[in-house]
Amino acid sequence: MDEKKTENVIGAMALGLADAVIRETENQAPEKGQAAAAIALLRHEPAMPIERMRRALGLSHSATVRLIDRLVTDDLVVRRPGVSDRRAVALHLTEAGETRCNAILSSRFERIAKALESFDPVEKETFRLLTEKFLSNFVEDLDHAYSVCRLCDLSACPDCPVQCTLQAKV
Repeated sequence: MDEKKTENVIGAMALGLADAVIRETENQAPEKGQAAAAIALLRHEPAMPIERMRRALGLSHSATVRLIDRLVTDDLVVRRPGVSDRRAVALHLTEAGETRCNAILSSRFERIAKALESFDPVEKETFRLLTEKFLSNFVEDLDHAYSVCRLCDLSACPDCPVQCTLQAKV
C-alpha cells in the first residue's frame, strides 16, 4: 500500500471536513472566527477561566478578552466571580448563549452526518472505532484536548476517547 497516498487522502478528508464544520458552525455564531468554539467550550465547562479558553482557542489573552467582551455584549455570556478565587473571572453561557450553542452543535452534527451519508451502518461504526483509536493516540495533553474537542458535544460522547486517554496518562 502506498503510505503517501493514505496520508494524503486522510489529510484531504480531515481538512475538508474541518473546513465544512467550521463554515457551518460560524454561520450559527454571532461572528466569524472562534466565537462558535468559545460558546461550545462554555457548554463543556461552565465557569471556564479565560486562560483555559485562550489556550483552547489558540488566541492571545487580549484577543480572548475582546472575544468574550463581544459575547457579553451580545448577551450570550456572563462573567461571574470565580468560586475558588473571587479575583478570577468565571465565564457562563446565558439562556441566549445556550440556545445559540444548540444551533452551533446542531449545525456541526448535520454537516458531519451529511459527510457520512455514503457509509452503511457497519462502515460508520468501523470508522467511529478507528477515529476513536486515532484520537486516543493523537491528543498530547489537556490544552490539546480542549483544542481538539472545542466544538464537541460532550453529552453525545460518553466514554470520550480523548478524556479516557488523558485520564490514563495521569
